[in-house]
Formats: sequence, C-alpha cells, structure tokens
Amino acid sequence: MDAEQAVRAYHQLSKHRPDGYAPGPGQLDWATQPAPFRRYTGARLIELWQRPQEESPGYDAVFAEPLGAPAELNRASLAQLLYDSLALSAWKEAGGNRWALRVNPSSGNLHPTEAYLLLPPGVVDEAGVLAHYAPDQHALELRAELPAALGEQLREALPVGGLLLGLASIPWREAWKYGERAYRYCQHDLGHALACLSIAASLHGWQVRLLRGVAEARLDGLLGLDREGFHEAEHADCLLWIGPPQSGEFKLPSSLLNGLAALEQAGQPNRLSRHYRDWPELARVQAVCRAPGLSPAEWTAPTGLLATDNPGLPLRPILHRRRSAQSFDGRSGIHAELLFAWLRRLLPGHSPVPFAVLGTPAQVDLLLFVHRVQGLEPGLYWLSRGDGQAQPEGLRADFAWQPAHAELPLYRLLTGDARGLAGFLSCGQDIASDGCVALAMLARFDQALGEGAWHYPRLYWECGQIGQLLYLEAEAAGLSGTGIGCFFDDQVHELLELADSRWQSLYHFTIGRAVWDERLSSQPAYPVLRRPEGGES
Repeated sequence: MDAEQAVRAYHQLSKHRPDGYAPGPGQLDWATQPAPFRRYTGARLIELWQRPQEESPGYDAVFAEPLGAPAELNRASLAQLLYDSLALSAWKEAGGNRWALRVNPSSGNLHPTEAYLLLPPGVVDEAGVLAHYAPDQHALELRAELPAALGEQLREALPVGGLLLGLASIPWREAWKYGERAYRYCQHDLGHALACLSIAASLHGWQVRLLRGVAEARLDGLLGLDREGFHEAEHADCLLWIGPPQSGEFKLPSSLLNGLAALEQAGQPNRLSRHYRDWPELARVQAVCRAPGLSPAEWTAPTGLLATDNPGLPLRPILHRRRSAQSFDGRSGIHAELLFAWLRRLLPGHSPVPFAVLGTPAQVDLLLFVHRVQGLEPGLYWLSRGDGQAQPEGLRADFAWQPAHAELPLYRLLTGDARGLAGFLSCGQDIASDGCVALAMLARFDQALGEGAWHYPRLYWECGQIGQLLYLEAEAAGLSGTGIGCFFDDQVHELLELADSRWQSLYHFTIGRAVWDERLSSQPAYPVLRRPEGGES
C-alpha cells in the first residue's frame, strides 16, 4: 500500500456513520485521562512576563498585515507572543473539579499541541537555547543551551530579529477520548494554533511562515522528541519562522541541523497517563503524512484589504475571552451584513494573516446552513474560498447556484429550514441547529492527495485556521462559536450527491448566542503579572 492509499484507508476508517462511529474507546477511562500539561522534570525554568491585555491595537487591522515596524525580539516580546497565542486564558471549576482553558482551542479541551522554540543568543539567555513552552507556568523549560559556535551558527542562519518555533502533537491526548479519529483532531488543533501564532505575531510586526526546506522526519531529532524517556509518543508537525517579514524562505545548513539534533537534552518528560491504549492506525497515518524537504518558497507580501467592520474594538481582550460554547439559546439571530463580514474575513485575499502561513492556495470551501439571518433566506449556501468558481465540479447538479452577494463568491443552493439537517449531520448535536448559522468545511481531497500524502494534515490545518477566525469573529460580535469534530462524513457527501472523493468534509462549526452553565466558576489564568528584572516596563 503506497502513502496515498494509506491515507485514504485511514480517512475511511476514521469516518463516523449514523449506524456506527469510528473505532474508539466506547467509554472514557477516567483513571487514564492524560495530564493536561507536558513538563520536563529537572529542566531550568525561565519565567516570562505578560503585558496587560488592555494595551491592545484594534481588532480589524491585524488580519491584513503585520502592524508597524518589527518589534525587537527579547524576553518581553517573546512572552507577549506566547501569552496571546498559546497561554492559559482562565481556570474553570465545578463540583470539585478544576481545569484550564487556553487561548488556542482544542477538541475536548485535550490540547495535544506542544511548542518548542529555537532562540538565538541573547533573547532569553546569553547562549542560544532550545526550550519548551510550559503554558501552565507561562514559562520556558530549557531543554538545551547551544554551545557558543552552534549558537552563532543559528544566529547567522536566521534573518535578524526572529526565531524558530516547532509545533508537535501528542496523539494519546486525543486518542484517550476519540480513538482512531484522533489524528484528525490533532491536525485541526494544530491549524488553530497556527492561526493564533500568526495573529499574535502580527501585533509585533512579525510574520509567521512554514519552513518547507527541512524534512519533517528530521524535526523530531531537532526538537529532542526522539530521545528516550517519552512514555507517550510525541511527533513534530512543523517548523515555523517568526520574525520580521522576509521575501522568501531561507535555508538552514545541514551542519546546523545536525548540531542541534546532537545536543544533550535536559529534563525528563513527565508521564501523562498511568496506562496507555495503543491505536495502531494513528502511528501509521502519521508516518506516511510527513512532508519531505522541499525547495524554498517565495513569501509574497500581504495584499489583504483592510476591513473595518469593528472600528475601535481592541483585539487582545477578544483573544483571551474566546470560549467554546456548549449550547445555544435557539432563538437569537444576526443580520445578513454581519454574516457577510464574517465570510469576507475568511477569504484568503482579505486575511493574509493567518492564511499566508502555509504558502499554498486555499483548498477548503464552505457549505453554510443558514438558520436565523435577517435579510438572508434560510437554507444551504456555498462560499467558494478557493478559486471563486460559481459551480465547482462534482457537486449536485440541481442546486440553484444563485449569487447571494454582489461581491462575495457566495451562492444559494437550496431554500428552506436546514436546522434539523444541520443537527443530524453533526452527530445529532442540537448546537448545530440552535445557532444563527452552521457550516461544513469541504476540502479538495483528491487534488491535495494527488500532490502528495503529506498534504492530508495540511487540509486540516487550513480548516483549523478558518475555525479560529470564526471563533474571533463570533466573540467580536458578542456571540460564541464551537468547532464540531463529530459529524457523519458520508452523509454530508450524500447531501451534495458526491459520486467520488474529490470533496471531503473535514470540520464543522457553528455560531450563536451561548447559554452558559451557571454552576461553573471562573478564575484568572495566572495569579499575578510577573516582570523579570530589566524587563520592559
């Protein structure tokens, strides 16, 4: 079985159906619930400082381009980047149980995504360092100090004022609850994290770009994830450049990569569960989806159109206030102009932050279930995010395909009450029918896999980026959103009368007015603001 066939087999195996769900645990074994934080026992902790959220630019400007001149890369700016993207946002408590929420959302609040930083000398330490971000402490765990010569080589390899950040996934965190479908959730969680980082970096005048030149199989060694001591497997997914805007990808010398991979690592990874259940298909699909080293890519300058749908609205409070709703009131609606503003934000040309991170054309279009939108008839709609084509090939022939907006590539397919349909397709979840609008993200599946099996996870990354913008747009409007990973894949395809696999539904989302559980209490993410000596005031 070749790589593409292996991906297709996994995708088929991990589909939910009305008569049976993808292979999973069936019921939750609370005794083996994974610990929520990866920590490295014995590693030196470098505390960070977070700036008060009130110091915030406007909400709209950040999506068009990095704001202003690039900030200096130092401990304070690095701390703010992580605080606005991957940090805790609050603690919740109910019935004697306490759990953390984060700026970056995650399926089931399980958070498989981990971040590792390669910093040149002088940022947080005199030496260059490899560090792991510990969100529970808002601190860096020092995995390795770079010898002087290697630190200088890293400094020379990177454009001035930037860093490398690697994102990795711990599949067991998701597999504990979701079984074989967990790879999907790990990947769209990573897409959410990519969007969070891109937005937070833009506040500093920095860009975030995927580095294609290093084969993903080398990243485990680069980040120290191939060492002994890991009870639960952790795999690197991508390596990012974060720093002042550059015109194109730069090359990392092999001698630098070899030197980093040979570093002695400090700290022992903690054990997340007392017992572990193996889901073999997760390791198989992860292995065949690792991208090879690719030729350097050009990084085009942002060409986004600056939208001002939310004048005067500060961004940072929205980043930290975002929550996933558990239920909607089933009554509240929105005006069509607000929906159009959301859809405008989701077009790559209007929001190079975050969609320019991957450096590839859009592969995901949206099927909308419009429920309560004043000025727009209830029914099914299609947003052509990719090529704007009015009637993509392979979809149901009797759809109306009537233009629903003068400027947006939005088309009305069917008119009627789609609430029951949306709920059924999302595994019978009422939240998909009780909101103002729900949607399914449809990817150009055959086209992507035809270019390489490693494109499979990147389809989910794009879905996660879309989902993150929807979360923020909902919050900016005083509403709430929820990502939906449980849906009946093939029933969505039957609705569209897809005769083949050229389109596949990968992620669902819904927006409405949340009904919050009043039994929950909320506490701040961190007890106090910390400032290291000599830090920014």
